[in-house]
Amino acid sequence: MATGDTGELPFSALDRLPDEVVEGIADTAIERAGRDHVLGKAVLGPLADALEERLGPDHQATLNVFSQLANAGHDAGDEAGRVETIKKVLASYDRQGREHDAFATALALAMAQDDVGDTAGALDTYARAQTRADRLGRPEYHAQLLRNWGLALAAADRPAEAEERLRAAVGMADLGIDHEILGRSRIALGLFLQHAGRFDEARHVVEAGLATLDVAHPDAITGRSHLTAIAAGQSCGCGDLQDTIADAFREFVLGRLPGDLLDDLAVTVRDGNFAVDVRLSREPAEAEIEHLNQLLQSATAEFRGRLVAGG
Repeated sequence: MATGDTGELPFSALDRLPDEVVEGIADTAIERAGRDHVLGKAVLGPLADALEERLGPDHQATLNVFSQLANAGHDAGDEAGRVETIKKVLASYDRQGREHDAFATALALAMAQDDVGDTAGALDTYARAQTRADRLGRPEYHAQLLRNWGLALAAADRPAEAEERLRAAVGMADLGIDHEILGRSRIALGLFLQHAGRFDEARHVVEAGLATLDVAHPDAITGRSHLTAIAAGQSCGCGDLQDTIADAFREFVLGRLPGDLLDDLAVTVRDGNFAVDVRLSREPAEAEIEHLNQLLQSATAEFRGRLVAGG
């Protein structure tokens, strides 16, 4: 593959550039790749190889490009390529003794292996990650591992082992201080119990999970949407997801609006956007209307940001 009419390999001129310029090229490529995953994969692949040669496999710029290449591979449907790329990043973190990064990357590898259909490989990666969690020495890491492992076992139709891991995840998370992983572990266990037809316990566990999660967290949205089905004794399915998101947004906004001005707030989702109907308890001043509009705009942006970040 040549660049233009020069006959040179892509990015072959990197060895003639200062390190800071090479790092800048990597940052720009990552930013642009996020907007077009097909083009991004075509650019990031050769760039990653060039950076591995120019800066070394353990340089942060090289690792950043490999990480974005793995994301682009997932978006483009190249799950096998994604697995191999994640393995390179994991090997680098292990060489450098970056245990926290290696643990997170090992979980990403297991999920990628599962996505490509390598269930045995994914379960083996989860099993080996126990040692990594032990070295980190905090219950939250064990909880995260056990939750993901339990979900993979459930998908592999190994319910007894799945339930054991999911209950252990809740137990470990309860020993820590991370309310998010506690909530996510409870939601995962609750939905497992729903699918097993154990609705009373499922409802209690999901409600407990919702109590510790941000209302805009994707797992909270999922949990809330399933409560309708759980209450109806349905082992599969959930309620209307758009209505659930609208209710969550309403709750999110209500906590930010002035109570002395607001009488009621109705939210619906139309064409992927929130439609908000505000009923006021009194005639507002012009400055109050402007402040109300600003609050709604900032709340919408913040809610969408948390929804994306939580995923």
